[in-house]
Amino acid sequence: MTEKSKYVLALDEVQGKVYEFMKPLGFRKKGRTFNREADESGIFQVVQFQTGPYELAPEIPSFRLNLYGKFTVNIGVLIKELYDFEEWHKPTNFYQEVYCQVRNRLPHLLYKKDVWWDLTSEVDQTSTIVIDGFESVGFDYFALYDTRVKFRENYGRFDDAPPRAKLDVALMVLHHDRIEGERLFREYYEQTDRSHGHFKYLQDLADRLGFE
Repeated sequence: MTEKSKYVLALDEVQGKVYEFMKPLGFRKKGRTFNREADESGIFQVVQFQTGPYELAPEIPSFRLNLYGKFTVNIGVLIKELYDFEEWHKPTNFYQEVYCQVRNRLPHLLYKKDVWWDLTSEVDQTSTIVIDGFESVGFDYFALYDTRVKFRENYGRFDDAPPRAKLDVALMVLHHDRIEGERLFREYYEQTDRSHGHFKYLQDLADRLGFE
């Protein structure tokens, strides 16, 4: 067995044990990704298992780490109308973590730092760490965004929020309430630096949305 296939099989086992736990909770699986739709339709909770890349260059502590043979768990929340708003997104009923508006890593929530688990460790022990991580912090994180009201309240409050969080909230609200959504959009627009390239994007977006 090659070293690569050894790590692939180890992650298969870890992922399989985690999925045994999460499938009864409503998660579906495709490849290295799990999806669950929240009770409020159109909000998807996403889990992705990511392996470390093969590193040709030597490890340099505190600068470049060799993550080969390790894995991490990315988590995110996706609002369907925000995904659909981008014309280049392909229609789908299963979402990848990279498209989520809210994105984080389970180890960040657990340890407040980036940690990659070793695939040479005992599978049951590693699986238990991941499952316990979801039970202790992961599901609480999902719960912050499991309704649109909570998404609006919480998106942008924490360090993992991207700079455009308020814009995403405005576009989400716009989908259901044009007057309030336009108000939030204008508020974001007025606070944006006119010299920044993002401002031109907002001008084009305003034209697309039919705003003055």
